[in-house]
Amino acid sequence: MGKAAPRISVITATFNAAAHLPHTIRSLREQTSDEFEWIVVDGNSSDDTRDLLRENEDVIACWVSEPDHGIYDAWNKACRMARGEWIIFLGAGDELMAPTTLAECMKHLEDASADATVVYGRQVLLSPIERTPLETIGVPWAQMQGKWDIGRPALPQHGATFQHKCLFAAEQPFDLRFPIASDSHFLLRAIRQQAPVFMPVDVTRAPMGGVSFRLSTALQVGREIAAIDSDLGLTPPLAVRLHEALRLTVISLLNLLPQKTAHRLADIIRRLSGKPARWSFD
Repeated sequence: MGKAAPRISVITATFNAAAHLPHTIRSLREQTSDEFEWIVVDGNSSDDTRDLLRENEDVIACWVSEPDHGIYDAWNKACRMARGEWIIFLGAGDELMAPTTLAECMKHLEDASADATVVYGRQVLLSPIERTPLETIGVPWAQMQGKWDIGRPALPQHGATFQHKCLFAAEQPFDLRFPIASDSHFLLRAIRQQAPVFMPVDVTRAPMGGVSFRLSTALQVGREIAAIDSDLGLTPPLAVRLHEALRLTVISLLNLLPQKTAHRLADIIRRLSGKPARWSFD
């Protein structure tokens, strides 16, 4: 008989991630539960990423390294390999909060209703170099439902979200038309069918600096979000559209400045709006 399917599949896409991947390796190696598998799809890295993967095959269920068309192409490949009932995506450099995190999350997944397809917790954002905690994001769905964020309905943070295997039946669950925001497209479609379930757990720690968190890519993200809204027949209220236009205009002006100056000013704006600083660290 073959080995029983794991409860959770953890998926990571990598590309020249050798400087960051050890954090993720250590985090998964320390998990007290063994009811998970880790699948890594590497985009033909030219640094030491593949050496790290070879050295840690005892904690990796499956890995491949070959050219791809970006993170969502890699995720689509990994989803076809996944055997778990639930899937979570960790970036290279992301960590689970504690050695007991997956065991704790499994209890919540077991308690979720039979028709639940998206179960999420909280994510702690870290500064990119010193990995200092900056902000914890993730609140109960009742506090998010009906609200808008960056021009689309508010969503759980994807890096702290478990998605049921039934959502991945398509050959290409992540739409490659949206190279930065396809996870938003995926979650919006899933949540349209079934409301997500919140669990009061700090699930992951993730350093700032990912492509969707950069000021330099905010305009492209904004364009993709507008295209996603159109694709799904979503019409943001006028106030949301005006706020988003103002936000992107300010970011466009900030991007004309040196990066350190832009980050300082961006954090001043965040503080004035009652939000914690996010950019001017390390």
